[in-house]
Amino acid sequence: MLSKLKQKYQMMRAKNIVQYSDYRRQLVEIPNAVFLHWQAKAKYEFPGIPSDAVFFARAAEGLMMFFSCVSRSKQACALPSKAADSIWHAWNSWSSISLDNFCCKHFGSTIPHVEAENMASDMDAALANCLVTAQRVDGIWPGKPALPRLFALDSKLHMPHGYAYFATTSRIGFQNMNARGTGEGKSTYPESFGAAQLLAAGLITTLAYEEMIKKQAQAANTGSSCGGGSSCGSSSGDSGGCDGGGSSCGSSCGGGCGGGCGS
Repeated sequence: MLSKLKQKYQMMRAKNIVQYSDYRRQLVEIPNAVFLHWQAKAKYEFPGIPSDAVFFARAAEGLMMFFSCVSRSKQACALPSKAADSIWHAWNSWSSISLDNFCCKHFGSTIPHVEAENMASDMDAALANCLVTAQRVDGIWPGKPALPRLFALDSKLHMPHGYAYFATTSRIGFQNMNARGTGEGKSTYPESFGAAQLLAAGLITTLAYEEMIKKQAQAANTGSSCGGGSSCGSSSGDSGGCDGGGSSCGSSCGGGCGGGCGS
């Protein structure tokens, strides 16, 4: 009896999350079968992951944030959340056709799941692109040491073995998370998040670069280490086109809608 009441309460909370989400239009169209498949399968691929409706709703919202970043960008993006990735994996294994149709309808193109080792571009560069794009989506000055919601997702959900991103006064880094869903061990500061790298990649303006340099000069932090806090991404130019519906990409896509193209 108590278990049923708890489940009912979680379903109510999940519905509220969807109702007030910026991505409500997309979330309400995720098939319930994806949730059931995720409940049954995710625990084997992501040990220790919760299986309740609230976690699913938050993680699915994070996946929509990532898809939005991919659709807005002309460069490859990397997903900084294992919680969101668990939804992507489950949906793709349940029905890749359903996922492709959903992405075509809501984000203008199919968005292929590409594992880190198969990424055509550098994973750290793809993470930096996702970071700056997610900051713009959330109304954060690009390059500012502030976490967009997508990058804070694993910590918020205490995702076992996820990525605990954080922001200091001058830069953004992450820790790997343990089985309890808390960050531990060495902090990593991806070099691709640095001011010079972001400017060279065309992700920030000269004004933003100068502001970042100013903050770094004022900060007491020294040294950095490189590495990627992501397990997968979506490479620009790797996705298929959409038959009917969805928006088309510009000529830079070579005629096909790439996963990293703007809609």
